[in-house]
Amino acid sequence: MSAMRRPGKVNDDTTLIDTGMGGRDGVTAVYLVRADRTCLIDAGAAAEAPHLVEMLQELDAFPPDVIVVTHPHWDHSQGIPLLRQEAESTGRTIEVVAAAEAIPLLADAHFNDDYGGAPYASIHDVTPVVDGGTIDLGGITLQIHDVPGHCRGEIAILDEKNGTIYVGDAIGYKLSDTLILPPFVPPCWDHAAFLSSVEKLRRIDYATLCLAHFGAIGDAEAGDILDEAVATCDKWWRWYDAHADRLDGDLLAAVRADLDPDLPDMEPVRNSLAWLATGYRQYVAGH
Repeated sequence: MSAMRRPGKVNDDTTLIDTGMGGRDGVTAVYLVRADRTCLIDAGAAAEAPHLVEMLQELDAFPPDVIVVTHPHWDHSQGIPLLRQEAESTGRTIEVVAAAEAIPLLADAHFNDDYGGAPYASIHDVTPVVDGGTIDLGGITLQIHDVPGHCRGEIAILDEKNGTIYVGDAIGYKLSDTLILPPFVPPCWDHAAFLSSVEKLRRIDYATLCLAHFGAIGDAEAGDILDEAVATCDKWWRWYDAHADRLDGDLLAAVRADLDPDLPDMEPVRNSLAWLATGYRQYVAGH
Protein backbone atom coordinates (compact mmCIF):
# COMPACT_ATOMS: atom_id res chain seq x y z
CA MET A 1 0.00 0.00 0.00
CA SER A 2 1.16 3.53 -0.72
CA ALA A 3 -1.94 5.70 -0.43
CA MET A 4 -5.48 4.39 -0.06
CA ARG A 5 -7.99 7.16 -0.69
CA ARG A 6 -11.19 5.21 -1.18
CA PRO A 7 -13.56 3.37 1.16
CA GLY A 8 -12.61 -0.14 2.12
CA LYS A 9 -10.33 -2.31 4.22
CA VAL A 10 -7.17 -0.71 5.59
CA ASN A 11 -6.28 -3.99 7.29
CA ASP A 12 -8.18 -7.06 8.49
CA ASP A 13 -9.62 -5.14 11.46
CA THR A 14 -10.07 -1.65 10.06
CA THR A 15 -12.34 -0.04 7.45
CA LEU A 16 -12.03 3.45 5.97
CA ILE A 17 -15.47 5.06 5.68
CA ASP A 18 -15.90 8.15 3.49
CA THR A 19 -18.50 10.42 5.10
CA GLY A 20 -19.19 12.21 1.79
CA MET A 21 -18.72 15.58 3.47
CA GLY A 22 -20.28 18.43 1.51
CA GLY A 23 -21.53 15.95 -1.08
CA ARG A 24 -17.98 15.11 -2.16
CA ASP A 25 -15.97 11.90 -2.03
CA GLY A 26 -12.43 11.91 -0.69
CA VAL A 27 -12.75 14.84 1.71
CA THR A 28 -13.38 13.35 5.19
CA ALA A 29 -12.73 9.84 6.47
CA VAL A 30 -13.65 8.08 9.68
CA TYR A 31 -12.24 4.69 10.58
CA LEU A 32 -14.05 1.66 11.98
CA VAL A 33 -11.89 -0.66 14.11
CA ARG A 34 -13.40 -4.05 14.94
CA ALA A 35 -12.27 -6.18 17.86
CA ASP A 36 -14.30 -7.59 20.76
CA ARG A 37 -15.58 -4.02 20.97
CA THR A 38 -16.10 -1.84 17.91
CA CYS A 39 -14.54 1.60 17.75
CA LEU A 40 -15.13 4.55 15.44
CA ILE A 41 -12.25 7.00 15.05
CA ASP A 42 -14.04 10.37 14.74
CA ALA A 43 -17.69 10.88 13.84
CA GLY A 44 -17.69 13.43 11.02
CA ALA A 45 -19.92 16.48 10.67
CA ALA A 46 -23.59 16.72 11.64
CA ALA A 47 -24.91 16.96 8.07
CA GLU A 48 -23.39 13.60 7.13
CA ALA A 49 -24.32 11.77 10.34
CA PRO A 50 -27.52 10.16 8.97
CA HIS A 51 -25.54 8.70 6.05
CA LEU A 52 -22.80 7.55 8.43
CA VAL A 53 -25.41 5.67 10.49
CA GLU A 54 -26.62 3.95 7.30
CA MET A 55 -23.08 2.99 6.27
CA LEU A 56 -22.35 1.56 9.71
CA GLN A 57 -25.61 -0.41 9.57
CA GLU A 58 -24.59 -1.83 6.19
CA LEU A 59 -21.31 -2.94 7.79
CA ASP A 60 -23.28 -4.49 10.68
CA ALA A 61 -21.42 -2.12 13.00
CA PHE A 62 -24.07 0.23 14.35
CA PRO A 63 -23.92 1.34 16.99
CA PRO A 64 -20.18 1.21 17.64
CA ASP A 65 -19.26 0.62 21.28
CA VAL A 66 -16.98 3.63 21.43
CA ILE A 67 -16.14 6.76 19.43
CA VAL A 68 -12.64 8.17 19.91
CA VAL A 69 -12.41 11.83 18.90
CA THR A 70 -9.05 12.89 17.48
CA HIS A 71 -9.87 16.56 18.17
CA PRO A 72 -12.91 18.73 18.84
CA HIS A 73 -13.31 20.55 15.51
CA TRP A 74 -16.87 20.37 14.15
CA ASP A 75 -16.10 18.15 11.16
CA HIS A 76 -14.81 15.41 13.46
CA SER A 77 -17.21 15.63 16.38
CA GLN A 78 -20.59 17.08 15.44
CA GLY A 79 -21.86 13.75 14.13
CA ILE A 80 -21.77 12.39 17.69
CA PRO A 81 -25.16 13.69 18.92
CA LEU A 82 -27.12 12.00 16.12
CA LEU A 83 -25.13 8.76 16.40
CA ARG A 84 -25.85 8.69 20.13
CA GLN A 85 -29.52 9.47 19.58
CA GLU A 86 -29.91 6.69 17.03
CA ALA A 87 -28.08 4.24 19.30
CA GLU A 88 -30.33 5.12 22.22
CA SER A 89 -33.38 4.39 20.05
CA THR A 90 -32.13 0.79 19.87
CA GLY A 91 -31.50 0.60 23.61
CA ARG A 92 -27.73 0.97 23.23
CA THR A 93 -25.26 3.64 24.31
CA ILE A 94 -22.05 4.85 22.71
CA GLU A 95 -19.10 5.77 24.89
CA VAL A 96 -17.30 8.88 23.64
CA VAL A 97 -13.60 9.24 24.44
CA ALA A 98 -11.37 12.29 23.95
CA ALA A 99 -8.34 13.99 25.42
CA ALA A 100 -9.06 15.69 28.72
CA GLU A 101 -8.16 19.06 27.17
CA ALA A 102 -10.69 18.48 24.38
CA ILE A 103 -13.63 17.86 26.71
CA PRO A 104 -14.44 21.54 27.50
CA LEU A 105 -14.10 22.37 23.81
CA LEU A 106 -16.56 19.63 22.87
CA ALA A 107 -18.93 21.10 25.43
CA ASP A 108 -18.47 24.69 24.18
CA ALA A 109 -20.86 25.22 21.30
CA HIS A 110 -19.00 28.42 20.33
CA PHE A 111 -15.61 26.77 19.88
CA ASN A 112 -16.22 26.31 16.15
CA ASP A 113 -17.78 29.70 15.38
CA ASP A 114 -14.88 30.70 13.07
CA TYR A 115 -16.12 28.08 10.60
CA GLY A 116 -19.70 29.32 10.27
CA GLY A 117 -22.48 26.79 10.10
CA ALA A 118 -23.74 27.40 13.66
CA PRO A 119 -25.54 26.35 15.75
CA TYR A 120 -23.26 23.62 17.02
CA ALA A 121 -24.34 21.01 19.53
CA SER A 122 -22.64 20.76 22.90
CA ILE A 123 -21.22 17.29 23.53
CA HIS A 124 -21.13 16.07 27.12
CA ASP A 125 -20.53 12.79 28.96
CA VAL A 126 -17.09 12.25 27.45
CA THR A 127 -14.50 9.89 28.94
CA PRO A 128 -11.04 11.50 29.21
CA VAL A 129 -7.84 9.84 28.05
CA VAL A 130 -4.29 10.98 28.73
CA ASP A 131 -1.02 10.86 26.84
CA GLY A 132 0.40 7.35 27.10
CA GLY A 133 -2.95 5.89 28.12
CA THR A 134 -4.66 3.01 26.35
CA ILE A 135 -8.11 1.93 25.25
CA ASP A 136 -8.69 -1.84 25.39
CA LEU A 137 -11.03 -3.04 22.65
CA GLY A 138 -10.43 -6.69 23.47
CA GLY A 139 -7.83 -8.09 21.08
CA ILE A 140 -6.72 -4.61 19.98
CA THR A 141 -5.15 -1.97 22.21
CA LEU A 142 -5.25 1.67 21.18
CA GLN A 143 -2.42 3.80 22.58
CA ILE A 144 -2.97 7.54 22.98
CA HIS A 145 -0.43 10.21 22.03
CA ASP A 146 -1.01 13.94 22.54
CA VAL A 147 -0.26 15.80 19.28
CA PRO A 148 -1.42 19.42 19.70
CA GLY A 149 -0.65 22.22 17.28
CA HIS A 150 -3.50 22.06 14.80
CA CYS A 151 -5.91 22.04 17.73
CA ARG A 152 -5.84 21.85 21.51
CA GLY A 153 -6.76 18.43 22.76
CA GLU A 154 -5.67 16.64 19.58
CA ILE A 155 -4.55 13.04 19.91
CA ALA A 156 -3.03 10.42 17.67
CA ILE A 157 -4.29 6.88 18.22
CA LEU A 158 -1.97 3.92 17.62
CA ASP A 159 -3.43 0.49 16.92
CA GLU A 160 -0.49 -1.52 18.23
CA LYS A 161 -1.62 -4.83 16.71
CA ASN A 162 -1.82 -3.53 13.14
CA GLY A 163 0.80 -0.79 13.32
CA THR A 164 -1.77 1.78 12.24
CA ILE A 165 -1.83 5.33 13.59
CA TYR A 166 -4.76 7.73 13.25
CA VAL A 167 -3.61 11.35 13.34
CA GLY A 168 -6.77 13.33 12.58
CA ASP A 169 -5.63 16.70 11.18
CA ALA A 170 -2.43 16.93 13.23
CA ILE A 171 -0.13 17.15 10.21
CA GLY A 172 -2.48 18.71 7.65
CA TYR A 173 -4.67 17.64 4.78
CA LYS A 174 -3.61 15.47 1.85
CA LEU A 175 -6.62 15.01 -0.41
CA SER A 176 -4.72 13.46 -3.32
CA ASP A 177 -1.17 12.44 -4.22
CA THR A 178 -0.42 16.07 -5.12
CA LEU A 179 -2.88 18.19 -3.10
CA ILE A 180 -1.63 18.91 0.41
CA LEU A 181 -2.75 21.79 2.63
CA PRO A 182 -1.24 22.94 5.95
CA PRO A 183 -3.00 22.70 9.33
CA PHE A 184 -2.79 26.27 10.74
CA VAL A 185 -6.55 26.86 11.07
CA PRO A 186 -8.42 28.53 13.99
CA PRO A 187 -9.11 28.83 16.81
CA CYS A 188 -6.01 27.53 18.63
CA TRP A 189 -3.17 26.92 16.16
CA ASP A 190 0.21 26.57 17.90
CA HIS A 191 3.21 26.48 15.56
CA ALA A 192 5.75 25.25 18.11
CA ALA A 193 3.39 22.52 19.32
CA PHE A 194 2.85 21.39 15.73
CA LEU A 195 6.58 20.96 15.16
CA SER A 196 6.95 19.14 18.48
CA SER A 197 4.06 16.82 17.59
CA VAL A 198 5.62 15.94 14.23
CA GLU A 199 8.86 15.04 16.00
CA LYS A 200 6.88 12.92 18.44
CA LEU A 201 5.21 11.07 15.55
CA ARG A 202 8.65 10.34 14.06
CA ARG A 203 9.53 8.38 17.21
CA ILE A 204 6.44 6.15 17.05
CA ASP A 205 6.76 2.78 15.35
CA TYR A 206 3.90 2.55 12.84
CA ALA A 207 3.45 1.15 9.34
CA THR A 208 0.33 2.98 8.16
CA LEU A 209 -0.70 6.57 8.88
CA CYS A 210 -4.39 7.43 8.58
CA LEU A 211 -5.51 10.98 7.84
CA ALA A 212 -8.98 12.32 8.43
CA HIS A 213 -8.52 14.36 5.24
CA PHE A 214 -7.88 11.91 3.61
CA GLY A 215 -6.88 8.29 3.50
CA ALA A 216 -4.50 5.62 4.71
CA ILE A 217 -0.85 6.18 3.83
CA GLY A 218 1.54 3.25 3.81
CA ASP A 219 5.03 2.17 2.80
CA ALA A 220 7.73 4.86 2.56
CA GLU A 221 5.16 7.62 2.18
CA ALA A 222 3.94 6.97 5.74
CA GLY A 223 7.23 8.40 6.99
CA ASP A 224 7.94 10.87 4.20
CA ILE A 225 4.60 12.61 4.76
CA LEU A 226 5.94 14.03 8.03
CA ASP A 227 8.73 15.86 6.17
CA GLU A 228 6.20 16.96 3.56
CA ALA A 229 3.87 18.28 6.26
CA VAL A 230 6.56 20.47 7.84
CA ALA A 231 7.76 21.77 4.46
CA THR A 232 4.21 22.52 3.35
CA CYS A 233 3.35 24.35 6.57
CA ASP A 234 6.50 26.46 6.32
CA LYS A 235 5.94 27.34 2.65
CA TRP A 236 2.31 28.24 3.08
CA TRP A 237 2.93 30.19 6.30
CA ARG A 238 5.56 32.32 4.54
CA TRP A 239 3.05 33.02 1.74
CA TYR A 240 0.30 34.06 4.14
CA ASP A 241 2.82 36.19 6.03
CA ALA A 242 3.92 37.92 2.82
CA HIS A 243 0.30 38.61 1.87
CA ALA A 244 -0.98 39.50 5.33
CA ASP A 245 -2.62 42.71 4.11
CA ARG A 246 -4.46 40.93 1.28
CA LEU A 247 -6.11 37.93 2.89
CA ASP A 248 -9.73 39.00 2.54
CA GLY A 249 -11.93 37.57 -0.18
CA ASP A 250 -11.26 34.73 -2.61
CA LEU A 251 -7.64 33.57 -2.35
CA LEU A 252 -7.75 30.74 -4.89
CA ALA A 253 -6.29 32.61 -7.87
CA ALA A 254 -3.47 34.13 -5.84
CA VAL A 255 -2.53 30.82 -4.20
CA ARG A 256 -2.64 29.08 -7.58
CA ALA A 257 -0.29 31.69 -9.04
CA ASP A 258 2.28 31.44 -6.25
CA LEU A 259 1.99 28.04 -4.57
CA ASP A 260 0.08 25.41 -6.51
CA PRO A 261 -1.19 25.98 -10.07
CA ASP A 262 -3.14 22.71 -9.91
CA LEU A 263 -5.13 23.62 -6.80
CA PRO A 264 -8.69 22.52 -7.66
CA ASP A 265 -11.57 24.98 -7.74
CA MET A 266 -13.81 23.27 -5.21
CA GLU A 267 -15.66 24.52 -2.15
CA PRO A 268 -13.62 22.56 0.44
CA VAL A 269 -10.42 24.12 -0.94
CA ARG A 270 -11.83 27.66 -1.05
CA ASN A 271 -13.12 27.25 2.51
CA SER A 272 -9.75 25.94 3.66
CA LEU A 273 -7.90 28.92 2.20
CA ALA A 274 -10.16 31.29 4.13
CA TRP A 275 -9.81 29.29 7.36
CA LEU A 276 -6.03 29.31 6.98
CA ALA A 277 -6.19 33.11 6.73
CA THR A 278 -8.20 33.25 9.95
CA GLY A 279 -5.83 30.87 11.72
CA TYR A 280 -2.84 32.89 10.55
CA ARG A 281 -4.36 36.19 11.72
CA GLN A 282 -5.38 34.86 15.11
CA TYR A 283 -1.94 33.39 15.78
CA VAL A 284 -0.11 36.56 14.76
CA ALA A 285 -2.44 38.72 16.84
CA GLY A 286 -1.74 36.56 19.90
CA HIS A 287 2.02 36.56 19.44
